[in-house]
Amino acid sequence: MSSFTGDDAVSARPPAAPTNSFVRFNKVDIEQSIGRRFEQQACQYPGRLAIKDHDHAITYDALNGMANCVARAILSHQQATVETVAVVANNDVLTFAAILGTLKAGKIIVPLDSSLSKSRAKFILEDTDTQILLANDKNLSLAEEWVGSNQLLVNIQRLGSERSDANLGLDVPASTHAHILYTSGSMGQPKGVLDTHRNVLHHVMRVTNGSHISAMDRMAVLRPPCSSGGLLNAFSALLNGTSLYLVNLREVGLVGLTDVLIDEKITYLHCGATPFRHFARLLTGREQFRDLRLIKLSSGMVSKADVDLFKQCFPDSILLHVLSSTEALTYRMHFIDKNTEVSDAALPVGYHVEDMNVFVIDEDGKDLGCDSVGEIAVRSEYLFERYWKQPALTNAVFIPDETGADCRTFRTGDFGRMRQDGRLEYIGRKDSQLKVRGHTVQPEEVELALLRIPGIAQGVALGMPDFQGDTRIVAYVVPNENQTLTVTYIRNCLKERLPEYMIPSAFVILSALPIKPSGKLDRDALPLPGLARPPLTEPLVEPRTPVQRAIAGIWSDALGISEIGVRDNFFDLGGDSIVASKVLAAMNKTFPGALSVPEFFQYPTVEDIAQLLRAKELNAVQID
Repeated sequence: MSSFTGDDAVSARPPAAPTNSFVRFNKVDIEQSIGRRFEQQACQYPGRLAIKDHDHAITYDALNGMANCVARAILSHQQATVETVAVVANNDVLTFAAILGTLKAGKIIVPLDSSLSKSRAKFILEDTDTQILLANDKNLSLAEEWVGSNQLLVNIQRLGSERSDANLGLDVPASTHAHILYTSGSMGQPKGVLDTHRNVLHHVMRVTNGSHISAMDRMAVLRPPCSSGGLLNAFSALLNGTSLYLVNLREVGLVGLTDVLIDEKITYLHCGATPFRHFARLLTGREQFRDLRLIKLSSGMVSKADVDLFKQCFPDSILLHVLSSTEALTYRMHFIDKNTEVSDAALPVGYHVEDMNVFVIDEDGKDLGCDSVGEIAVRSEYLFERYWKQPALTNAVFIPDETGADCRTFRTGDFGRMRQDGRLEYIGRKDSQLKVRGHTVQPEEVELALLRIPGIAQGVALGMPDFQGDTRIVAYVVPNENQTLTVTYIRNCLKERLPEYMIPSAFVILSALPIKPSGKLDRDALPLPGLARPPLTEPLVEPRTPVQRAIAGIWSDALGISEIGVRDNFFDLGGDSIVASKVLAAMNKTFPGALSVPEFFQYPTVEDIAQLLRAKELNAVQID
């Protein structure tokens, strides 16, 4: 295997595709619709597996037929004149049938994360003027809570068999708007990023040719298609005849991901930096991932320690580190193998990508050249079109092109430095924006949600590393006079306003915020979250049995909290789905085979789990 050390200032060499089956994605192929490109794959590989999720597996021909039925259902309604169609987006076959069907109908898809709060989902539906919401049996009750009186809810599992599943033959130009993806906004509301079929296909072309994706690949994706990472990586598979495996960590856990990679002979894994870090640390070293040729990491800074972990656990694979955003998609790539020397604490984010010219600029938009720190800017014809209904924000992030060319320059809001060898260093956000478990978060939006909670006088949200080095949100809260607040109460209020990933992992309740002599907040004087148990609604009930003490000890190690009550909710203590997978893996070592991932989410207290173990008559050896 060759070493990708970065000596070539233009591009690192991509890894070989399985059995040399790679076919280059030609630039002429971006001048069509996403639906047309997918139909070409369905025609060429009709019987090949297109998507497999936890419950279903479907071929390219069958998925194409389902998408055609969805498209006809959309066009048959009187609301068909509207531009946008929303879908409750899970990581499953039916969601992608809905997405492809919407695009085939020439509509703009608006994927909505099923973990969104009701208020946030309703805001997006109203902001996009959406009149059709697609759902399926699994998420129908959730969709019913979101849909308004002027919006039509369509269950795509109940469309009936009378609709034709043949291709529609609609002419959808490449310039047609394809999707609106929402990210965190600084004014208390999310902002929508609008993009076209051409730009999506250009992204697929860049990733395909850069990493040699082929029809013989089997790609595993962890994130649902409500984010650019989940949606665009899935397109990179489905628009190349690749088999796509949708992994829900809440169903299989990080330990179960090992079985998926081995049993399904996965060749290409797309994973955020944080899940990868936790997953690799759980491996024993005895696992053999014989088919896994490439691991793509995005959504967060990757360090030398991460590379060392990769080399230890995946010596025969290649690591692809990319720099991307919802607005510009992927614009830098860096390939690493077991021979690559990485000396820096933070990994450079790689080399030039086709048609995506990257500069480091000053406040006036002037190119700073090499070795100077400035804002990362991307110049290309293939940048997102605009922020939905936010012209002022759109104008603020684009630098006008004085040459009259079709290219535009996008200010990313990231700080970086260009090296002499052409590699780009990522230094951090220019503003306060955070990357939390692969999601972009604007702390101001969290702060506004805190201030809307009755009983809170002041609230501040910051990004801080936890004791394992991953970014988490910490909230500092000052209650109103004579008001007593609990973390349980605050979290329950935030669930009504924010998606799960934006809810802080730790809360610090203060009598007052520290203020500088200038009157501004003294952020450096804010105390670090301690090891103490946060104030919860439930009073502390200490573990009473050996089994309860064993479970509480595992939780304490994973959460960094010294004292765990048996009736404390795991998520009120700051746990999330990633930490839950780690806890579950440790618990199943002590109580082999005792608990599944869904059971852990259903019984999130030490007492409930201990009772469940007792009911199953499963106890750890030598504990009771």
